[in-house]
Amino acid sequence: MRSFYIVVVVLLASPALSHSWYEPSCCSGVDCAPVADGIVEEREDGVHVAGYGILSYGDSRLRWSRDEQDHMCVTQDVQHKLLCVYRKPKSF
Repeated sequence: MRSFYIVVVVLLASPALSHSWYEPSCCSGVDCAPVADGIVEEREDGVHVAGYGILSYGDSRLRWSRDEQDHMCVTQDVQHKLLCVYRKPKSF
C-alpha cells in the first residue's frame, strides 16, 4: 500500500516539475501553461497575444521560454488577467 502512495505523489508532482522554471514573480505555477502556435506572435509593433492585445517589447510581462513553446500565465479568476507571456526562442 505504501508504494501506491509514493506512485500517486510522484504522478501528482510531475506536472509541476515539468515547468518548474516559471518565475514566482510572474505566477505561482498554477496560472501558467503552454499555448498553441499562433496565440503569441511577434510583429514589428510588439507581441500580439490573442485575446489580450499587443504588448510592447519593453513590457515587463514578456519573458523568454525555456523550451520550444510559448506559454501564457493568466489568473484563474473570472477576470482572466494576463500576468506574463513566455515567448519561445526565435531559433524555433
